Amino acid sequence: MRNFPCKTAFALAVSMLVCGCGTTHKLKFEHFTEEYKQGEFCKATDTVLDEKNVCNTDIEKFKPADFNIDEQLNAGTSLFLAQKHELSESLFEKASSSIQEDLSSTGIARGTVEVVANASMLDYNPMIMDGIYLHSYTFLNALSAENKDDAKIQINRAYNFQQNAVNAFSKEIEKEKADAAKEASQMEKDAKAANDKNISDVMANYKQFARWKGYSNFVNPYVTYISGLYFMTNGTGNSDYENASNYMKRVHGMVSSNTFVKDDLAIAEKLAQGNRSALKPTTWVVFENGLVARFKEFRLDLPIFIATDNVKTASLALPYPEQRDEAFKNIAVSNGKKKVTTETLADIDNIFIAEFHKKLPTIVAKAVTKLALQTAAQAVAQDQFGDLGGIAAAAYSVMTAGADTRSWYSLPKNVQLAKVAKNGDKITLYIGDKNIDVNVPENGNSLVYVRTPSAASNPVVEVFNL
Repeated sequence: MRNFPCKTAFALAVSMLVCGCGTTHKLKFEHFTEEYKQGEFCKATDTVLDEKNVCNTDIEKFKPADFNIDEQLNAGTSLFLAQKHELSESLFEKASSSIQEDLSSTGIARGTVEVVANASMLDYNPMIMDGIYLHSYTFLNALSAENKDDAKIQINRAYNFQQNAVNAFSKEIEKEKADAAKEASQMEKDAKAANDKNISDVMANYKQFARWKGYSNFVNPYVTYISGLYFMTNGTGNSDYENASNYMKRVHGMVSSNTFVKDDLAIAEKLAQGNRSALKPTTWVVFENGLVARFKEFRLDLPIFIATDNVKTASLALPYPEQRDEAFKNIAVSNGKKKVTTETLADIDNIFIAEFHKKLPTIVAKAVTKLALQTAAQAVAQDQFGDLGGIAAAAYSVMTAGADTRSWYSLPKNVQLAKVAKNGDKITLYIGDKNIDVNVPENGNSLVYVRTPSAASNPVVEVFNL
């Protein structure tokens, strides 16, 4: 027993070291978020990538593969807003490739492993919405380079990913259910009954999220809309205009109250019917507003049924959605003759929370069952090997505790839409107490992108030719 204090200190040191990695990661993203909210996008990029002066890096020397997917996504967004489109695109392309590879090999079931392991010990497991949303940025990056062909490729990639993700999700959920049932089968009858009750009790803490339904089959109305808009403004034949009409019909079915979508659907249908004069020179405004919900860590103590009194309760850590603020309720747009207000095109919080809630039953079942098995093992180690065994098992429990709270933090809370007819070469944006004149080409069609992560940040405004 004379060595016990040293062994205790060693176990605690290991535990603190591993937990410290997770804490460091959380602090890094907290700093990134604050810089991002203030509109310091180059500084935010440096923070999330642990690099210096990324905005001025030579694209030939930039190595996106050096970073994890969540870092690629968040840095890709901040570089996009800094209008470093080439660097942004390189990160999004690498993230897209990795997500597609994961989808093809193991499927996407975010959270089913991470909730029982320290986040710093595992790679980020992306959400389905990540793989779909990133194509909105790759689409705009293509437009910034005036590459219409690549823009079309991004539209097709978004559609294909969505179709594949729906199938992969169903298969992966079935697999996770089977894995959870297999682990539960290791328990005695009484222990399994107690474990089932714990699962039910944990799920009760998430009841409020049942109202978040998302959109059918993980569809993102924003990504679907810009796909339809591309075909509507770049159509060369009936098939393109039919694609435009079909995309707009899907969007209208999801956001039927949006008057701009309704008007675009009517135009797309006329184009599909052969009326090529239905589309007049127009400026569309897409407004990415506020910050999407994030995960915080939610801990609770559960009674664990074991054949000893050495351990009676154990602490479980799970991700818990936490909503954040929008920057403004909406913004207004004027062409000098007419002033309109943006309307919601996509509720990104709805997509985020709904996807998480769909996966929640398997997340909780696996997490609670693993916790019960680990706690029972800890008790056995204490009985058989004394204090040293208990310390080692406790150290392992600490190492594997901690919910994965990583996500694509920098996405907007919602996306809004407005449109005005071209009337000269200027429109005016009314954002909070700011009036911003924006130059647009007098002819043709334009997309004006507006981003405000918070009311404190200066709006990012960029014009793309359609």
